[in-house]
Amino acid sequence: MEGLKEGSESEMGESRKPTRRPDRPPVRRPSGDRRPGDSSRRPASRPGQPGAGRPIPRTGVRPVQAGAGRSLPHTGVRQTPPMRRPAQQPRSRPKQAPPPKPVRRRPPLSAAERRRRRRRRMFFFYIFLFLAVIGTAVTLSLTVLFRVERIEVRGESRYSAEQIMQASGLETGGNLFLTDTGAAAAAIEKALPYIGEAKVSRVLPSELSISVQEEPAASAILWEGQYVVLGASGKVLELASAAPENCPVIKGVVMQQAEPGSAAAFADEEASTVLQRLTSALSAVGVSPVSEIDLTDLYRVSVLYDGRISLQLGAPTNYEEKLRFFTALLEQGRISETDSGTFDLSLAAETNHGYFEEGLPSSAPASFAPASSDTVSPGSASSGGDSSAAAPAAG
Repeated sequence: MEGLKEGSESEMGESRKPTRRPDRPPVRRPSGDRRPGDSSRRPASRPGQPGAGRPIPRTGVRPVQAGAGRSLPHTGVRQTPPMRRPAQQPRSRPKQAPPPKPVRRRPPLSAAERRRRRRRRMFFFYIFLFLAVIGTAVTLSLTVLFRVERIEVRGESRYSAEQIMQASGLETGGNLFLTDTGAAAAAIEKALPYIGEAKVSRVLPSELSISVQEEPAASAILWEGQYVVLGASGKVLELASAAPENCPVIKGVVMQQAEPGSAAAFADEEASTVLQRLTSALSAVGVSPVSEIDLTDLYRVSVLYDGRISLQLGAPTNYEEKLRFFTALLEQGRISETDSGTFDLSLAAETNHGYFEEGLPSSAPASFAPASSDTVSPGSASSGGDSSAAAPAAG
């Protein structure tokens, strides 16, 4: 057993010995090279040098020889290269900061200036507060307050209050200030032609008032087998099979279009203008009843009064003055209820005279200024063939 142990130990010792390859020569280290921890190979210090005769302390730093970084011949040992200091970039000079601006100190405010600034701030504050209050009030009035609770119709017309309210499109529950009163009035005049003027107004806090005024029939025109009834403004009131009572029939005009609630369209615009001017004058003066209006010749317009007196008005000017001259004679009794004939008023506005001739014209207006006519003026007696001036017509 002891022999076996010795043999195994000898074998193990032999196996632990470092082996080297037979084809590589042994490594020779220089005399100055030593391994760390090897204190037996310290170079002796030379006499005459500082620290001679004293052992060199172990620093653990391996000396660097020339040719470091390259493999020594026949050694196979590579030494670490020396540390090189990286090249330093040239330092840029820092930019010089601009010199600080001098601080200007405001002088202290006086007591009057402080009061003035305080008043200004308070003024703007009150303005802002006022606008805020107004904005809040407007918002509340348009959203919560002033609801329409009642709609009242005022005025006399042939239409009922329900018809007028339905034509206006107004309803309760809406906002009083958001209601379009102009559009409601126009809708009434369009849907109900005999309403000459409609006005919608607001009555605080929650009421709408509709005021209507009826437009009377001023004339009637025979068109396509039916009568077109017109108002004084030229609006078509209705299409009827017969002319209304006490409504003059128009002759000598041609119509193009007639829609109830809209203005009548004539072929001759001048005839339309003359007709509207004449009907307005008849309504303003109050000449009634008028049976017929002849517009065949626009410069020899005639009006048939009560079916017995033909009023020759001449040129389409001063209609109101000529008709007032005639009504003044009626009020004074100068023209009786049984008289019939032709009354020339073409120059009544300029000369304050009219020429009356008995007998109505058969088909055309009578000739003016006949030799046997009577000159009539308010305030003077009629005289055959007398052309002298008369007193001015009253009113």
